[in-house]
Amino acid sequence: MNLFPPKNNSLLLLVDFQTGFLKPFKEKIVKKLENKLTLLIETSKYYNLPIVVMEQNNSKLGYTTENIQKTLGKHYKPYNKFVFSGAKDKEILSQIQKLKKQNIIIAGIETHICVLQTAYDLINYNYNVYVVSDAVASRFKDDYKFGIEKLKEIGANTLSTEMLLFGYLERSDTKDFKYFLPFLK
Repeated sequence: MNLFPPKNNSLLLLVDFQTGFLKPFKEKIVKKLENKLTLLIETSKYYNLPIVVMEQNNSKLGYTTENIQKTLGKHYKPYNKFVFSGAKDKEILSQIQKLKKQNIIIAGIETHICVLQTAYDLINYNYNVYVVSDAVASRFKDDYKFGIEKLKEIGANTLSTEMLLFGYLERSDTKDFKYFLPFLK
């Protein structure tokens, strides 16, 4: 097992970070998640990792938040799904397979539902799954906690946003490190 998903063989999967899902969340939690997702997206763009965006029934639950859409820029091409596991949506699974990346980095909401079910199915398709634990959330603390426990139990790797970024950076005396300094303040 790799400590970090290899840059040349990974993609970022953004799960359901939609306005409708975020309404019950406290504002400070949404802000924290947006900051972590922004850093993950910037890391993915910088290292040319493909980004796949999923939205759950977006006509009813809204679209990815405006701030995250701006950060995604041209990468904002959401797949609208009606299943909890993105890997059970033929279009999403086909896109993941087309990208030919063995490592899937997952962030979004909710930890114990769509994140968990998507991770489980991708693991069963023999992908290496890395869930960014500070970039996923659930409305209730217990659901988040049980979701993370179950993710580990099924074989998902967990790491934090900064663990991933600093794993990719490796050194502090590079142009890459200087590029990311403003995001780390």
